Amino acid sequence: MVMDISQFRVKVKETIEQYNLIQSGDLVVVGVSGGPDSLALLHVLKTLRPELSCELHVAHLDHSFRGKQAEEEARWVKELATHWGLPVTIAKKDVPALAREKGLSPQEAGHLARYEFLSGLLKQLGAQKIALGHQADDQAETVLMHLFTGSGLEGLRGIVPVHGPIIRPLLYVTREEIEEYCRAHALEPRRDPSNEKDIYLRNKIRNRLMPWLLENINPNLITTLNKTAQILWAEEEYLEYVTKKKAKEYLAHEGDYEKLSLRRWEEIPLALQRRLIRHAYSFRGAAQGLYFQHVEDIRELAQRGQVGKLLHLPGKIIVEKTYDFLLFYKEGAKKQQKTLGSYPLKIPGRTHIPETNQYIVAAIEREKPQNPGNTVVYLPWPGQPLTYVARARRPGDRFSPKGLAGSKKLKDYFIEKKIPRGERDQILLVASEKEVLWIPGRAVSNKLNSGESERYLVLQILDAKDMTVKIKRV
Repeated sequence: MVMDISQFRVKVKETIEQYNLIQSGDLVVVGVSGGPDSLALLHVLKTLRPELSCELHVAHLDHSFRGKQAEEEARWVKELATHWGLPVTIAKKDVPALAREKGLSPQEAGHLARYEFLSGLLKQLGAQKIALGHQADDQAETVLMHLFTGSGLEGLRGIVPVHGPIIRPLLYVTREEIEEYCRAHALEPRRDPSNEKDIYLRNKIRNRLMPWLLENINPNLITTLNKTAQILWAEEEYLEYVTKKKAKEYLAHEGDYEKLSLRRWEEIPLALQRRLIRHAYSFRGAAQGLYFQHVEDIRELAQRGQVGKLLHLPGKIIVEKTYDFLLFYKEGAKKQQKTLGSYPLKIPGRTHIPETNQYIVAAIEREKPQNPGNTVVYLPWPGQPLTYVARARRPGDRFSPKGLAGSKKLKDYFIEKKIPRGERDQILLVASEKEVLWIPGRAVSNKLNSGESERYLVLQILDAKDMTVKIKRV
Protein backbone atom coordinates (compact mmCIF):
# COMPACT_ATOMS: atom_id res chain seq x y z
CA MET A 1 0.00 0.00 0.00
CA VAL A 2 1.32 3.41 -0.97
CA MET A 3 1.83 5.85 1.90
CA ASP A 4 0.04 9.15 2.21
CA ILE A 5 2.28 11.31 0.02
CA SER A 6 2.59 13.88 2.81
CA GLN A 7 4.37 11.21 4.83
CA PHE A 8 7.16 10.77 2.27
CA ARG A 9 8.89 13.96 3.36
CA VAL A 10 8.44 13.06 7.02
CA LYS A 11 9.88 9.59 6.50
CA VAL A 12 12.98 10.92 4.70
CA LYS A 13 13.55 13.54 7.39
CA GLU A 14 13.28 10.89 10.12
CA THR A 15 15.95 8.81 8.35
CA ILE A 16 18.23 11.86 8.12
CA GLU A 17 17.76 12.62 11.82
CA GLN A 18 18.01 8.99 13.02
CA TYR A 19 21.37 8.43 11.35
CA ASN A 20 22.61 12.04 11.60
CA LEU A 21 23.10 12.10 7.83
CA ILE A 22 23.21 15.88 7.44
CA GLN A 23 24.42 18.47 9.92
CA SER A 24 23.70 22.18 9.96
CA GLY A 25 26.00 23.98 7.53
CA ASP A 26 26.79 20.92 5.42
CA LEU A 27 27.31 21.21 1.68
CA VAL A 28 25.76 18.10 0.15
CA VAL A 29 26.70 16.85 -3.32
CA VAL A 30 23.57 15.15 -4.72
CA GLY A 31 24.17 12.51 -7.37
CA VAL A 32 21.42 12.92 -9.98
CA SER A 33 21.14 10.56 -12.94
CA GLY A 34 17.70 11.90 -13.85
CA GLY A 35 15.86 8.71 -12.89
CA PRO A 36 12.95 8.59 -10.41
CA ASP A 37 15.08 7.83 -7.34
CA SER A 38 17.66 10.60 -7.76
CA LEU A 39 15.05 13.10 -8.95
CA ALA A 40 12.86 12.46 -5.90
CA LEU A 41 15.96 12.67 -3.69
CA LEU A 42 16.94 16.06 -5.09
CA HIS A 43 13.40 17.40 -4.80
CA VAL A 44 12.82 16.29 -1.22
CA LEU A 45 16.22 17.57 -0.10
CA LYS A 46 15.42 20.90 -1.77
CA THR A 47 12.21 21.16 0.24
CA LEU A 48 14.00 20.13 3.46
CA ARG A 49 16.95 22.46 2.91
CA PRO A 50 15.63 25.33 5.12
CA GLU A 51 14.95 22.93 8.02
CA LEU A 52 18.28 21.15 7.64
CA SER A 53 20.26 24.39 7.19
CA CYS A 54 22.33 22.78 4.43
CA GLU A 55 23.34 23.63 0.88
CA LEU A 56 23.02 21.40 -2.19
CA HIS A 57 25.17 20.91 -5.27
CA VAL A 58 23.85 18.76 -8.14
CA ALA A 59 26.26 16.30 -9.80
CA HIS A 60 25.66 14.30 -12.98
CA LEU A 61 28.02 11.95 -14.85
CA ASP A 62 27.50 10.86 -18.47
CA HIS A 63 28.92 7.31 -18.70
CA SER A 64 29.22 7.39 -22.54
CA PHE A 65 27.09 4.26 -22.89
CA ARG A 66 24.00 5.66 -24.63
CA GLY A 67 25.27 8.39 -26.94
CA LYS A 68 22.85 11.23 -27.72
CA GLN A 69 20.25 9.97 -25.26
CA ALA A 70 22.75 10.28 -22.38
CA GLU A 71 23.85 13.71 -23.62
CA GLU A 72 20.23 14.86 -23.64
CA GLU A 73 19.78 13.60 -20.06
CA ALA A 74 22.85 15.57 -18.97
CA ARG A 75 21.44 18.75 -20.53
CA TRP A 76 18.08 18.11 -18.88
CA VAL A 77 19.65 17.69 -15.41
CA LYS A 78 21.62 20.92 -15.89
CA GLU A 79 18.48 22.83 -16.93
CA LEU A 80 16.49 21.39 -14.01
CA ALA A 81 19.15 22.33 -11.45
CA THR A 82 19.37 25.84 -12.90
CA HIS A 83 15.55 26.17 -12.83
CA TRP A 84 15.56 25.13 -9.16
CA GLY A 85 18.34 27.59 -8.37
CA LEU A 86 20.92 24.94 -7.55
CA PRO A 87 24.59 24.86 -8.62
CA VAL A 88 25.41 21.91 -10.86
CA THR A 89 28.45 20.06 -12.22
CA ILE A 90 28.12 17.93 -15.37
CA ALA A 91 30.93 15.60 -16.40
CA LYS A 92 31.51 12.88 -18.99
CA LYS A 93 33.61 9.72 -18.67
CA ASP A 94 34.37 7.06 -21.25
CA VAL A 95 33.32 4.17 -19.04
CA PRO A 96 33.53 1.50 -21.79
CA ALA A 97 37.19 2.44 -22.28
CA LEU A 98 37.74 2.37 -18.51
CA ALA A 99 36.23 -1.13 -18.36
CA ARG A 100 38.61 -2.36 -21.07
CA GLU A 101 41.60 -0.68 -19.46
CA LYS A 102 40.94 -2.08 -15.97
CA GLY A 103 39.50 -5.43 -17.03
CA LEU A 104 36.19 -4.63 -15.30
CA SER A 105 32.57 -5.33 -16.12
CA PRO A 106 30.54 -2.34 -17.37
CA GLN A 107 28.78 -2.19 -13.98
CA GLU A 108 32.05 -2.25 -12.03
CA ALA A 109 33.61 0.39 -14.27
CA GLY A 110 30.52 2.58 -13.95
CA HIS A 111 30.62 2.30 -10.16
CA LEU A 112 34.33 3.22 -10.14
CA ALA A 113 33.80 6.19 -12.45
CA ARG A 114 30.90 7.53 -10.34
CA TYR A 115 32.87 7.14 -7.13
CA GLU A 116 35.90 8.96 -8.54
CA PHE A 117 33.73 11.74 -9.97
CA LEU A 118 31.68 12.31 -6.81
CA SER A 119 34.56 11.98 -4.34
CA GLY A 120 36.68 14.30 -6.50
CA LEU A 121 33.86 16.85 -6.58
CA LEU A 122 33.40 16.53 -2.81
CA LYS A 123 37.05 17.45 -2.31
CA GLN A 124 37.02 20.19 -4.95
CA LEU A 125 33.99 21.93 -3.42
CA GLY A 126 34.97 21.34 0.19
CA ALA A 127 31.63 19.54 0.63
CA GLN A 128 30.84 17.26 3.56
CA LYS A 129 28.38 14.69 2.13
CA ILE A 130 27.48 12.81 -1.05
CA ALA A 131 23.76 11.94 -1.21
CA LEU A 132 22.73 8.93 -3.34
CA GLY A 133 19.26 7.71 -4.26
CA HIS A 134 19.35 4.07 -3.13
CA GLN A 135 15.98 2.97 -1.76
CA ALA A 136 14.30 0.02 -0.07
CA ASP A 137 13.81 -2.05 -3.25
CA ASP A 138 17.51 -1.61 -4.05
CA GLN A 139 18.26 -2.88 -0.54
CA ALA A 140 16.09 -5.98 -0.98
CA GLU A 141 17.69 -6.75 -4.36
CA THR A 142 21.17 -6.30 -2.92
CA VAL A 143 20.51 -8.71 -0.05
CA LEU A 144 19.24 -11.34 -2.49
CA MET A 145 22.16 -10.79 -4.88
CA HIS A 146 24.68 -11.33 -2.10
CA LEU A 147 22.78 -14.37 -0.82
CA PHE A 148 22.74 -15.98 -4.27
CA THR A 149 26.39 -15.23 -5.10
CA GLY A 150 27.75 -16.01 -1.61
CA SER A 151 28.62 -13.56 1.13
CA GLY A 152 29.26 -13.09 4.81
CA LEU A 153 27.51 -10.62 7.06
CA GLU A 154 29.28 -7.69 5.44
CA GLY A 155 27.47 -8.43 2.17
CA LEU A 156 24.17 -9.68 3.61
CA ARG A 157 23.73 -6.46 5.58
CA GLY A 158 23.22 -4.84 2.19
CA ILE A 159 23.39 -1.09 1.72
CA VAL A 160 23.96 1.06 4.80
CA PRO A 161 22.42 4.53 5.26
CA VAL A 162 25.77 6.15 5.92
CA HIS A 163 29.31 5.15 5.02
CA GLY A 164 31.95 7.84 5.39
CA PRO A 165 30.71 10.89 3.49
CA ILE A 166 28.13 8.86 1.50
CA ILE A 167 24.54 9.14 2.73
CA ARG A 168 21.31 7.50 1.50
CA PRO A 169 18.26 9.42 2.78
CA LEU A 170 15.77 7.35 0.70
CA LEU A 171 16.93 3.95 1.95
CA TYR A 172 13.70 3.23 3.83
CA VAL A 173 11.18 4.31 1.19
CA THR A 174 10.11 1.96 -1.59
CA ARG A 175 10.29 2.34 -5.35
CA GLU A 176 6.49 2.48 -5.45
CA GLU A 177 6.45 5.34 -2.94
CA ILE A 178 9.06 7.21 -4.98
CA GLU A 179 7.04 6.84 -8.18
CA GLU A 180 3.96 8.16 -6.37
CA TYR A 181 5.99 11.09 -5.00
CA CYS A 182 7.16 11.98 -8.52
CA ARG A 183 3.61 11.90 -9.86
CA ALA A 184 2.29 13.99 -6.98
CA HIS A 185 4.89 16.70 -7.60
CA ALA A 186 4.70 16.55 -11.41
CA LEU A 187 8.29 15.38 -11.65
CA GLU A 188 9.13 13.79 -15.00
CA PRO A 189 12.16 11.51 -14.54
CA ARG A 190 14.33 10.28 -17.39
CA ARG A 191 14.47 6.50 -17.54
CA ASP A 192 17.46 4.37 -18.53
CA PRO A 193 16.14 1.65 -20.89
CA SER A 194 19.03 -0.65 -19.91
CA ASN A 195 17.31 -1.15 -16.54
CA GLU A 196 14.57 -3.10 -18.34
CA LYS A 197 17.01 -5.54 -19.95
CA ASP A 198 17.75 -8.77 -18.09
CA ILE A 199 21.47 -8.61 -18.85
CA TYR A 200 22.76 -8.20 -15.30
CA LEU A 201 21.93 -10.23 -12.21
CA ARG A 202 20.35 -7.25 -10.45
CA ASN A 203 18.00 -6.66 -13.39
CA LYS A 204 16.99 -10.33 -13.43
CA ILE A 205 16.18 -10.17 -9.71
CA ARG A 206 14.31 -6.85 -10.13
CA ASN A 207 12.33 -7.69 -13.25
CA ARG A 208 11.69 -11.42 -12.96
CA LEU A 209 12.40 -12.89 -9.52
CA MET A 210 11.14 -10.16 -7.19
CA PRO A 211 7.65 -9.89 -8.77
CA TRP A 212 7.26 -13.68 -8.50
CA LEU A 213 8.38 -13.74 -4.85
CA LEU A 214 6.04 -10.88 -3.95
CA GLU A 215 3.09 -12.61 -5.59
CA ASN A 216 3.74 -16.20 -4.51
CA ILE A 217 5.90 -16.16 -1.37
CA ASN A 218 5.68 -12.97 0.67
CA PRO A 219 3.80 -9.81 -0.36
CA ASN A 220 5.80 -7.92 2.31
CA LEU A 221 9.16 -9.19 1.08
CA ILE A 222 10.66 -5.72 0.56
CA THR A 223 9.97 -4.82 4.18
CA THR A 224 11.11 -8.23 5.41
CA LEU A 225 14.45 -8.08 3.62
CA ASN A 226 15.03 -4.51 4.78
CA LYS A 227 14.45 -5.52 8.39
CA THR A 228 16.82 -8.46 7.93
CA ALA A 229 19.47 -6.11 6.53
CA GLN A 230 19.10 -3.80 9.54
CA ILE A 231 19.52 -6.72 11.95
CA LEU A 232 22.60 -7.99 10.13
CA TRP A 233 24.08 -4.48 9.93
CA ALA A 234 23.96 -4.21 13.73
CA GLU A 235 25.44 -7.71 14.08
CA GLU A 236 28.20 -6.87 11.62
CA GLU A 237 29.06 -3.63 13.43
CA TYR A 238 29.38 -5.48 16.73
CA LEU A 239 31.57 -8.22 15.26
CA GLU A 240 33.74 -5.62 13.55
CA TYR A 241 34.18 -3.90 16.92
CA VAL A 242 35.25 -7.24 18.46
CA THR A 243 37.61 -7.88 15.53
CA LYS A 244 39.34 -4.50 15.84
CA LYS A 245 39.72 -5.01 19.58
CA LYS A 246 41.28 -8.45 19.04
CA ALA A 247 43.47 -7.08 16.24
CA LYS A 248 45.20 -4.78 18.73
CA GLU A 249 46.45 -7.94 20.43
CA TYR A 250 47.17 -10.07 17.36
CA LEU A 251 48.03 -7.72 14.50
CA ALA A 252 51.13 -5.53 14.11
CA HIS A 253 52.17 -3.17 11.30
CA GLU A 254 55.89 -3.32 10.55
CA GLY A 255 57.06 -1.44 7.48
CA ASP A 256 55.80 -3.25 4.39
CA TYR A 257 54.33 -6.08 6.45
CA GLU A 258 51.22 -6.94 8.44
CA LYS A 259 52.13 -9.53 11.08
CA LEU A 260 49.30 -11.71 12.34
CA SER A 261 50.34 -13.52 15.52
CA LEU A 262 49.70 -17.26 15.73
CA ARG A 263 50.01 -17.33 19.51
CA ARG A 264 47.22 -19.51 20.90
CA TRP A 265 45.60 -19.28 17.47
CA GLU A 266 43.64 -22.47 17.95
CA GLU A 267 41.83 -20.92 20.93
CA ILE A 268 40.35 -18.12 18.83
CA PRO A 269 36.76 -18.85 17.67
CA LEU A 270 36.52 -19.80 14.01
CA ALA A 271 34.46 -16.72 13.05
CA LEU A 272 37.03 -14.43 14.64
CA GLN A 273 39.94 -16.24 12.93
CA ARG A 274 38.34 -15.55 9.56
CA ARG A 275 37.67 -11.94 10.39
CA LEU A 276 41.24 -11.37 11.65
CA ILE A 277 42.59 -12.81 8.40
CA ARG A 278 40.38 -10.51 6.33
CA HIS A 279 41.34 -7.59 8.58
CA ALA A 280 45.06 -8.25 8.08
CA TYR A 281 44.60 -8.61 4.33
CA SER A 282 42.61 -5.36 4.09
CA PHE A 283 45.69 -3.32 5.03
CA ARG A 284 47.51 -4.55 1.90
CA GLY A 285 44.64 -5.20 -0.54
CA ALA A 286 40.91 -4.67 -1.04
CA ALA A 287 39.04 -6.90 1.42
CA GLN A 288 36.20 -7.57 -1.03
CA GLY A 289 38.70 -9.32 -3.32
CA LEU A 290 39.30 -12.07 -0.77
CA TYR A 291 36.96 -15.03 -1.25
CA PHE A 292 35.92 -17.70 1.23
CA GLN A 293 38.36 -20.27 -0.16
CA HIS A 294 41.24 -17.81 0.14
CA VAL A 295 40.43 -17.33 3.82
CA GLU A 296 40.22 -21.10 4.36
CA ASP A 297 43.58 -21.59 2.61
CA ILE A 298 45.14 -19.02 4.94
CA ARG A 299 43.61 -20.77 7.97
CA GLU A 300 45.09 -24.06 6.77
CA LEU A 301 48.47 -22.37 6.35
CA ALA A 302 48.26 -20.99 9.90
CA GLN A 303 47.34 -24.32 11.46
CA ARG A 304 49.28 -26.89 9.46
CA GLY A 305 51.43 -25.05 6.90
CA GLN A 306 55.19 -25.48 6.76
CA VAL A 307 57.35 -22.56 7.89
CA GLY A 308 58.39 -20.54 4.84
CA LYS A 309 55.40 -21.59 2.70
CA LEU A 310 53.79 -18.82 0.63
CA LEU A 311 50.24 -18.20 -0.58
CA HIS A 312 49.57 -15.84 -3.49
CA LEU A 313 46.33 -13.88 -3.14
CA PRO A 314 44.37 -11.40 -5.29
CA GLY A 315 45.87 -7.94 -5.49
CA LYS A 316 49.40 -9.38 -5.66
CA ILE A 317 49.38 -9.99 -1.91
CA ILE A 318 51.56 -12.74 -0.43
CA VAL A 319 50.96 -14.51 2.87
CA GLU A 320 54.03 -16.21 4.37
CA LYS A 321 54.10 -18.62 7.29
CA THR A 322 56.83 -18.01 9.87
CA TYR A 323 57.30 -19.66 13.25
CA ASP A 324 55.02 -17.34 15.17
CA PHE A 325 53.32 -15.17 12.56
CA LEU A 326 51.57 -14.93 9.23
CA LEU A 327 53.16 -12.13 7.18
CA PHE A 328 50.99 -10.23 4.67
CA TYR A 329 52.88 -8.15 2.11
CA LYS A 330 52.83 -6.97 -1.49
CA GLU A 331 54.83 -8.84 -4.11
CA GLY A 332 58.30 -7.34 -4.32
CA ALA A 333 58.29 -5.99 -0.75
CA LYS A 334 61.22 -8.20 0.26
CA LYS A 335 63.25 -7.01 -2.70
CA GLN A 336 62.88 -3.49 -1.35
CA GLN A 337 64.53 -4.38 1.96
CA LYS A 338 67.87 -2.68 2.48
CA THR A 339 70.87 -4.99 2.68
CA LEU A 340 72.98 -4.34 5.76
CA GLY A 341 76.46 -3.07 5.01
CA SER A 342 79.65 -3.79 6.91
CA TYR A 343 80.87 -1.12 9.35
CA PRO A 344 84.11 -1.38 11.39
CA LEU A 345 83.42 -0.04 14.87
CA LYS A 346 85.07 3.19 15.92
CA ILE A 347 86.62 2.45 19.33
CA PRO A 348 86.05 4.74 21.06
CA GLY A 349 83.43 6.54 19.01
CA ARG A 350 80.07 6.29 17.33
CA THR A 351 79.37 4.04 14.37
CA HIS A 352 76.28 4.83 12.33
CA ILE A 353 74.27 1.97 10.83
CA PRO A 354 72.29 3.78 8.10
CA GLU A 355 70.04 0.85 7.18
CA THR A 356 68.52 0.77 10.67
CA ASN A 357 69.27 4.41 11.56
CA GLN A 358 71.00 3.30 14.74
CA TYR A 359 74.37 3.95 16.33
CA ILE A 360 76.73 1.62 18.12
CA VAL A 361 78.50 3.68 20.75
CA ALA A 362 81.88 2.42 22.02
CA ALA A 363 83.40 3.91 25.17
CA ILE A 364 86.31 3.08 27.46
CA GLU A 365 85.06 3.11 31.07
CA ARG A 366 86.70 2.59 34.48
CA GLU A 367 83.59 0.83 35.77
CA LYS A 368 81.29 -1.82 34.38
CA PRO A 369 77.81 -0.70 33.28
CA GLN A 370 75.28 -1.17 36.06
CA ASN A 371 72.78 -3.19 34.05
CA PRO A 372 74.49 -5.02 31.19
CA GLY A 373 72.16 -6.96 28.90
CA ASN A 374 71.24 -7.26 25.24
CA THR A 375 71.47 -3.53 24.51
CA VAL A 376 74.53 -2.65 26.65
CA VAL A 377 77.51 -5.02 26.80
CA TYR A 378 81.09 -4.89 28.08
CA LEU A 379 84.37 -6.78 28.09
CA PRO A 380 87.74 -6.13 29.75
CA TRP A 381 89.76 -3.58 27.80
CA PRO A 382 93.11 -5.13 26.77
CA GLY A 383 94.78 -1.76 26.26
CA GLN A 384 95.33 -2.34 22.57
CA PRO A 385 93.13 -1.73 19.50
CA LEU A 386 90.33 -4.24 18.83
CA THR A 387 88.76 -4.93 15.44
CA TYR A 388 85.02 -5.42 15.61
CA VAL A 389 82.57 -5.09 12.72
CA ALA A 390 78.83 -4.38 12.65
CA ARG A 391 77.31 -6.37 9.78
CA ALA A 392 74.75 -8.93 8.64
CA ARG A 393 75.29 -12.69 8.93
CA ARG A 394 77.79 -14.51 6.74
CA PRO A 395 78.29 -18.17 5.83
CA GLY A 396 80.24 -19.98 8.56
CA ASP A 397 79.30 -17.57 11.38
CA ARG A 398 79.34 -19.15 14.83
CA PHE A 399 77.90 -17.94 18.11
CA SER A 400 78.44 -18.87 21.75
CA PRO A 401 75.20 -17.95 23.57
CA LYS A 402 75.13 -17.62 27.34
CA GLY A 403 74.92 -20.99 29.04
CA LEU A 404 76.62 -22.92 26.24
CA ALA A 405 80.19 -24.16 26.85
CA GLY A 406 81.14 -24.21 23.16
CA SER A 407 79.76 -22.53 20.06
CA LYS A 408 77.20 -23.39 17.41
CA LYS A 409 76.36 -22.30 13.91
CA LEU A 410 74.55 -18.97 13.90
CA LYS A 411 72.03 -20.51 11.50
CA ASP A 412 71.16 -23.19 14.07
CA TYR A 413 70.77 -20.54 16.76
CA PHE A 414 68.33 -18.57 14.57
CA ILE A 415 66.32 -21.74 13.90
CA GLU A 416 66.16 -22.57 17.62
CA LYS A 417 64.91 -19.03 18.35
CA LYS A 418 62.33 -19.35 15.58
CA ILE A 419 63.57 -16.28 13.78
CA PRO A 420 61.85 -16.19 10.36
CA ARG A 421 64.15 -16.94 7.45
CA GLY A 422 63.20 -13.71 5.73
CA GLU A 423 64.31 -11.65 8.74
CA ARG A 424 67.70 -13.26 9.35
CA ASP A 425 69.64 -11.22 6.79
CA GLN A 426 68.24 -8.03 8.34
CA ILE A 427 69.55 -8.75 11.84
CA LEU A 428 72.49 -6.61 12.92
CA LEU A 429 75.50 -8.44 14.38
CA VAL A 430 78.74 -7.35 16.02
CA ALA A 431 81.49 -9.81 15.16
CA SER A 432 85.19 -10.48 15.25
CA GLU A 433 86.21 -12.43 12.16
CA LYS A 434 83.80 -15.41 12.01
CA GLU A 435 82.76 -15.22 15.64
CA VAL A 436 79.58 -13.33 16.51
CA LEU A 437 79.96 -11.60 19.88
CA TRP A 438 76.74 -9.67 20.11
CA ILE A 439 73.32 -9.59 18.47
CA PRO A 440 72.22 -6.11 19.61
CA GLY A 441 68.85 -6.17 21.31
CA ARG A 442 68.63 -9.97 21.12
CA ALA A 443 71.54 -11.92 22.58
CA VAL A 444 75.09 -11.73 23.98
CA SER A 445 77.99 -14.14 23.61
CA ASN A 446 79.29 -15.82 26.77
CA LYS A 447 82.54 -13.97 26.09
CA LEU A 448 80.92 -10.64 26.96
CA ASN A 449 79.56 -9.19 30.21
CA SER A 450 82.14 -10.99 32.34
CA GLY A 451 85.71 -10.58 33.59
CA GLU A 452 87.56 -8.03 35.70
CA SER A 453 89.87 -5.27 34.54
CA GLU A 454 91.02 -1.75 35.31
CA ARG A 455 89.13 -0.55 32.26
CA TYR A 456 86.24 -1.86 30.19
CA LEU A 457 85.10 -1.51 26.61
CA VAL A 458 81.38 -0.72 26.79
CA LEU A 459 79.22 -1.07 23.68
CA GLN A 460 75.69 0.26 23.44
CA ILE A 461 73.08 0.21 20.63
CA LEU A 462 70.96 3.36 20.30
CA ASP A 463 68.34 4.67 17.90
CA ALA A 464 69.41 7.90 16.20
CA LYS A 465 66.72 9.86 18.07
CA ASP A 466 68.24 8.73 21.38
CA MET A 467 71.79 9.86 20.60
CA THR A 468 72.63 11.79 23.78
CA VAL A 469 75.43 9.51 24.99
CA LYS A 470 78.79 11.18 25.53
CA ILE A 471 81.88 9.31 24.37
CA LYS A 472 84.55 8.87 26.99
CA ARG A 473 88.08 8.69 25.65
CA VAL A 474 91.21 7.34 27.29
